[in-house]
Amino acid sequence: MNGFGLIELTVVIIVVGVLVAVAMQSATVIVQDARRVETEREMEMLAKAIVGDPAIMSNGRRADFGYVGDVGGFPANLQALYESPGGFSTWDGPYILPGLVQDSVGFKMDEWGSLYSYSGGVTITSSGSGSTITEKVADAVTDYTLNTLNGSIRDANDSVPGATYLDSVDIKITIPDGAGGTTTKTYSPDAAGIFTLDSLPVGTHPLRMIYTPNVDTLLRYVTILPRHKGWASYKFASAYFSGGGGGGGCSGPGTETLRPVGVGNSSNLVANGCATNYLCVDDVSADDDATYVKSIGTSYGADTYATADPTDTACTITSVTVYVRSRKFVKTAYAQVVLRTNSAEYTGSEETLGSSFVDYSQQWTNNPFTGSAWTWAEVTDMEIGVKLRSTKATHPARCTQVWVVVAYTN
Repeated sequence: MNGFGLIELTVVIIVVGVLVAVAMQSATVIVQDARRVETEREMEMLAKAIVGDPAIMSNGRRADFGYVGDVGGFPANLQALYESPGGFSTWDGPYILPGLVQDSVGFKMDEWGSLYSYSGGVTITSSGSGSTITEKVADAVTDYTLNTLNGSIRDANDSVPGATYLDSVDIKITIPDGAGGTTTKTYSPDAAGIFTLDSLPVGTHPLRMIYTPNVDTLLRYVTILPRHKGWASYKFASAYFSGGGGGGGCSGPGTETLRPVGVGNSSNLVANGCATNYLCVDDVSADDDATYVKSIGTSYGADTYATADPTDTACTITSVTVYVRSRKFVKTAYAQVVLRTNSAEYTGSEETLGSSFVDYSQQWTNNPFTGSAWTWAEVTDMEIGVKLRSTKATHPARCTQVWVVVAYTN
């Protein structure tokens, strides 16, 4: 039997070498892909450690705001997620999830052994692979540190403070100051009991409304979300203002604008740029394409939202007008105003949307369910919203604002 000749043996060696090289190259690609996937997962976990996980809820409210929720500012570095920067009384970490902590330094490295790049901004980057991998922590620092809460305070008889009592009410909110401590901000309502709390970080904070002559304190906890512009209504247990400042009388004629403060009966649209649908459409000033809800197909989908409680409830309502601000995205799209009252849903005319945002509205002089004049109880319980559809699902219709104007007279 003849063995392999030199030429045959050389060919075999070359073929085996090629196969080994191809196998090694494939193995290298697989390893690199696995490292990239794991690095991206770790960076997402670090981002959630900084600003919290919006999927973690308690009693229907977001419960996790990470480092920012406790401290009131972004960490200067990733080490601050593992151990307190020093003297930070509000620090409640470590914020690193168990899957990231093998030791005190490993969580700061990508799967190639290179340190992540983070210095207090809104992005974390990895360069260990030879190219840059970026994880976006937030759109802007201000989304998590400079938010607003609007609200109203009344007494047990639904009376407002008026000029007589507005200086007798202190509204205090205690928030983390961004440097490891806390600060308490004090505000006063206006004559109608309306107040605005500004420059608030995300998180759950104690809010105290104090009737100072009696030192009567109403304590509530408010949850501030990113890009928050919410509304809350409160009442003292006693009739401090009745017959004095507010008197409960009508201040009309006039109008009152109410905006979304929570989810309603329907939630069939998709949020873009915010954690919850109603937060995309509650803006006082339209931010248009920054935050909006959008349609999900060629059939109508609807959102309805709970609104802030009205304040001037002694007047006679003359009309309720619901507004939506919408536009198409390339393809033909449509919108309808939605009003929900007495567990029934009513819609306005179908509007053909243009390329730019435009305000559309529908007015109801009487309650469409009862056929009679509106009552303030019906206004308090109603929901407002929008229906959207597009002729092409990949080009959804958009709505950036929803609000209602209640007109009233003496």
